[in-house]
Amino acid sequence: MKGSLAATSFCLLVLGGCASPEGEGQDTDSEAGVGSDGPATDASASATASGDPGSGSPSDGPTADGPEPGDGSSGDSDGTGEPGGTGQAPQTLAEKYPGDVGIGSDPAVLFHDDFESGWGRWDAPEADTTYLSVINDAGLANAGDAFLQSRVTRQHLDEDQYISASPRFAFEQVDELFWRFHVQFPHVAPKPHHWVRVAAGNDAWNSSGLANTVPPGDEGFWFDLDVNNDDILDFYTYWHAMRSGRCNDGSTTPGCDGDQGTTYFYGNVFQPNAQQPLPIGEWACIEIHAKANAVGEYDGALAFYVDDELIGDYRPGNPIGTWLRATFHEDGCDFSSCTEPMPFEGFDFRTSEEVGFKGVFLDSYYQRDTYENKRQYLVEQGLTPSEEQTIYYDDIVVATTRIGCRQ
Repeated sequence: MKGSLAATSFCLLVLGGCASPEGEGQDTDSEAGVGSDGPATDASASATASGDPGSGSPSDGPTADGPEPGDGSSGDSDGTGEPGGTGQAPQTLAEKYPGDVGIGSDPAVLFHDDFESGWGRWDAPEADTTYLSVINDAGLANAGDAFLQSRVTRQHLDEDQYISASPRFAFEQVDELFWRFHVQFPHVAPKPHHWVRVAAGNDAWNSSGLANTVPPGDEGFWFDLDVNNDDILDFYTYWHAMRSGRCNDGSTTPGCDGDQGTTYFYGNVFQPNAQQPLPIGEWACIEIHAKANAVGEYDGALAFYVDDELIGDYRPGNPIGTWLRATFHEDGCDFSSCTEPMPFEGFDFRTSEEVGFKGVFLDSYYQRDTYENKRQYLVEQGLTPSEEQTIYYDDIVVATTRIGCRQ
């Protein structure tokens, strides 16, 4: 099981603030094999339960049977033509604003920060903390002179079991958003227990990140984009219709196939097959797309891009895959408990139109126990992990239309 009740209570994340001034504590779920915690996955946990050794799902690419999310149909269409004289209207905000010059003033933009002016645009923090610092170094920045550094060391975790380095920003609810940021992992080091988060809710609901809980559909939901120890990305998602890890079919019925003997709900995992590991020591551009469902429909969607290439694309009918416990396996899986692959049904994220996307957390959340497990895994791969878990961020934009990588 993941973290204790006491730890879970400690790690409640609220849009208005976290459990401590530094933002320590968030989601304490650390059950082996769930989410993005190192090499173990929900598939390996299921293999143990079913008695099959299994090696995970095939590595074929995602099935694309329709237009890509954010295909540019909502982009600028004023006929002015994109830079370069092609005569075509820009399809992304980055094309419309080369170098991001003026991008923050576009009416589609909810938030923008390139850190050139230091702190001041996030709701919190408002200045450097123990774990977060604005660095002025044009040689290291993605662009310009400044960037944000998140730095959590092994010594920090010796002193504090749970650490969350998490700038956050809240905005008026929207039904669809795009979130682009440039990121670099400069060292080989254990990856965060959980990474960046998008929260949705009604006006009164400001909580996200409580492990082993099902959020009410008429109040809110949330998801993380996580990165595992192999530098692979996945969605880790909580919503009212999420599946439990108790039964093979995701239900909670005692005596079910694969019954684990207890009911628990941790983030449902969506890890695309067709992706290359994020590079170490190089900047990468990540863009998240999220669309809330129409109430009563399964037309909600999640997607992400890396360097403007669509990698994960989860929407009604796409991709083809198999649910096993709390994980959706693209192209199916190889265990005896796996069913035939079927088109993904889409997301029924909310049961009220008053629920909308309302906040982002540029989080790097660590736990002492999973940190040590991840560190040992890297050592077993013949690597020498750094004592510092450092992440650089730059050129961040949240908007209601496709953003694209900074040109």
